[in-house]
This record gives sequence, C-alpha cells and structure tokens, in this order.
Amino acid sequence: MRVLTKLDKPQVLRDNETRWTARYVAATGAGDPKPHEKWGHSEIKRVLRDEVKGKCAYCEGYVDDISYPHVEHIVPKTVKPELAHRWENLTSACGRCNIAKGDFYDAADGLLNPYEDPLDAHLVFLGSLISWDLGSVRGELTVRRLRLNRLDLANARANRLDEIREVLERWHDASDPLRGVLADGLRLDAREGEFSRSVLAYLSFFEFPV
Repeated sequence: MRVLTKLDKPQVLRDNETRWTARYVAATGAGDPKPHEKWGHSEIKRVLRDEVKGKCAYCEGYVDDISYPHVEHIVPKTVKPELAHRWENLTSACGRCNIAKGDFYDAADGLLNPYEDPLDAHLVFLGSLISWDLGSVRGELTVRRLRLNRLDLANARANRLDEIREVLERWHDASDPLRGVLADGLRLDAREGEFSRSVLAYLSFFEFPV
C-alpha cells in the first residue's frame, strides 16, 4: 500500500453524481439497488485505472496479472449508500483484496485509507512482508483484514525485490555515466512499478538515494 492522490472527477460523474446518488439511495431503501449501480461506468473505471497506475490500491499488485479490477468503495456502500457514487470514496482494487475487505467498516479504527492516512506512521515494509508499527491498531487491521502477506503476494514481492537487487548491484559497481542512468531507472521503476512502497523501503535499506 502506498499513498495515492485522486485525479480529477470524470465528467460522467460530474454530470450524474447527484441524480445517481438519489436513485441509488432510494432503491437501497426499497431493497432493489442493483439497477442503479453506475460506478462501473467505463469512464469511471478508466480514470481509476490511471489513478492507481493499473495496480491494486491496497496490495499494489498489477491487477491484470491476478484478476480484473474492481471498483472499490473505501467506505462500503452497504454502510453508507449515499457515498456509493462519491468520487472521493471510489478506487480500484484487485478481486482478492476487494473480497477480503468485504463490508468491514469501523469509524474509529477502520482500515487505512491510502488517499488520506499517513501510511508510514502505521505500516512497516520488511522485504517481501508488510507489518505494522507497534501500537497501530489500524495498521494491524489493514494488514490482517486485507491479507497483505498472503503467500502469493509475499512470493510476488520477493521476486520483484530480486529483480531490483540485480539492478542495484549493477548500479553499485558502475561508474558514471552508466551509474547515473541506472540510478534514474531505479528511481522511476520504484515509483511507478509494482509493489512500489516495498521497493522504496528495500532501496532505502541499502542507502540508495531514492
């Protein structure tokens, strides 16, 4: 999990959010909201995909490698249907994290929100594993509830760090101008690639200037 920034609200949501919300809330009260679920609109999905760079907002795996992207409600729509079409409440997640999260919600000690919370105050990145800072209830809940150390994820992170290690060794042994080129590539890869927060922590451990 890494800090995310919302992109501009898609035009289709600017045009329809109020109307869609009213219809969805009313239909939820009547017990038949399905026909009024509009968050899966192709324009919304496209902008969300760009926003998370094709990665799950929670586990940071490339979604297309493991499933198809789910439009994720940060606050579950079953808890607050009035937020079901609110742009700030939408993100993109893989099916595994989406299902693991389910309808879990706690106003005081809820899961970490990658758009709002200082993640480094709660989460600790230890190689291929993710842990939580001592005393961080929300950090522990996030890791455990989303199963961020499930075997497939831990293995994928380990393979990613092995790839980074090979380039890091080349950078360490190189001289300029190759050393500078390799450093720029590592920084770009760390920011944009899969499991970026784990990669950045790994590079920092070896005192690479991220």
